[in-house]
Amino acid sequence: MKSEHAMEEVHFADETPPQKSESDGLWKVMIVDDDDFVHKVTELTLGDYHYQNAPVRYLHAYSGAEARALLLEHPDTAVILLDVVMETENAGLEFARHVRQEANNSFVRIILRTGQPGQAPERKVITEYDINDYKHKAELSEQRLFTAITAAIRSYRDLRTIELGRLGLQEVICASAALFAAASVQDFFVLALEHILRIGRCVGPCCFENGLVALSADGQFEILESRGLPPGAGVPTARLQELYERAAREGRVLVLDQEFAARFFNSHTDQNFFFYVSFGRPLSETAQGLLHILGGNIAVALSNLFLTEEIVATQREVVLTLGEVVETRSKETAHHVKRVAEYSYVLGIKAGLSEERAHLLRMASPMHDVGKIGIPDSILFKPGKLTDEEFSIIKTHTVIGHSILKGSPRRIMRTAATIALQHHEHWDGGGYPHGLIEDETHIFGRITALADVFDALSCDRVYKKAWPLSEVLDYLREKRGRQFDPLLVDIFLENLDEIMAIRVMYPD
Repeated sequence: MKSEHAMEEVHFADETPPQKSESDGLWKVMIVDDDDFVHKVTELTLGDYHYQNAPVRYLHAYSGAEARALLLEHPDTAVILLDVVMETENAGLEFARHVRQEANNSFVRIILRTGQPGQAPERKVITEYDINDYKHKAELSEQRLFTAITAAIRSYRDLRTIELGRLGLQEVICASAALFAAASVQDFFVLALEHILRIGRCVGPCCFENGLVALSADGQFEILESRGLPPGAGVPTARLQELYERAAREGRVLVLDQEFAARFFNSHTDQNFFFYVSFGRPLSETAQGLLHILGGNIAVALSNLFLTEEIVATQREVVLTLGEVVETRSKETAHHVKRVAEYSYVLGIKAGLSEERAHLLRMASPMHDVGKIGIPDSILFKPGKLTDEEFSIIKTHTVIGHSILKGSPRRIMRTAATIALQHHEHWDGGGYPHGLIEDETHIFGRITALADVFDALSCDRVYKKAWPLSEVLDYLREKRGRQFDPLLVDIFLENLDEIMAIRVMYPD
């Protein structure tokens, strides 16, 4: 957690509106005709044309080649008024085919205007080319041109709205899959914040955006994840608190004109988490609907993740308690199993295990000596040296522990069974119970063996006093390649500072 971000005022990016893109607030109409007079008359006829309070920007091309270059520069063109005969007799038709098949632009509306209808018969053109309207130049009065342009822009608008909605819904589906697959709450926060922002981008360009996920307590917000929060004037905590209280009171996701806000409560830990995003521009009705859907999916996925983490935490606590009970019975410190678990995790990560496998090792290693519950007290608590017969009995704790744990279908218990069985095997085959050699012993068993011996030698036991650290390290070096995996010993010594920090964290 980024606790340094706990603050009384949250600063957001400067809200000065940036420059609009060319496509913001206007409709692009491309006139493609080799006659300059047609260009001038078209603009003059349409005059100060507006649709939905947005003006038209005219783009001019005088050949098919120029039109191709212009479309590449302006793919968001809404309407093309297209002549047929230009540099060639069918240059216009070739350009129309280019628009659909090569440029893959299915949104722009193409109105074919021709002064030579015999050159491009209407029935043939409409059938063979993906154009949207066919007009004779001679019959295009001011009103008919106005009607044709209005219908074409309206159609373009509706197609874009449908496409943006499709992309947004696709983003919601992808986001939901990713959120339900999140491995941790922190990973979830990163994914959720990013997908909320993506929904805003799907339905149109964002002027700017910023947001956060925070832990809320006593009117303060501790930021756990954020986007776009450089120093500068911005929204005070009062705004966040207002939205937080409203979301908590109404018990739902808030999707406002330019903001997203939601409060999620973890009943297992009594923590309140607050999501806030500002998009910096009004959200369309489509965007708001998509954000409501995504917000609902976030709520379900986060609730499931909270429950999963609670189950894992409870499972870990039970495992640690079981290990501590065994160690307490054998007169060893309760923190022994915690230290072994943490040593094992560090060694696992440094040895190249994935985070998932290293975490599994940390969960399972505390049960390495669970088989000691089957060893008689007279042997387990004996302060002096064991006889050969007693040592043979105490060695059976590996098999006993394996027998106790192996029947479970749970991954953690099966892993613990392997560790319990193998944590006294030696690299050179001189260990027990099976005399395994080198990597015949599972990596989890080899790691736990090293962690267990280091901690046992470093601490007081019923049968001995703690060794000085220098002597413990000398022992590990002496047994490198004999009792212990040589690579693991090297890793252990290279990361001794981290190991000793664990020792300080969990003292006897």
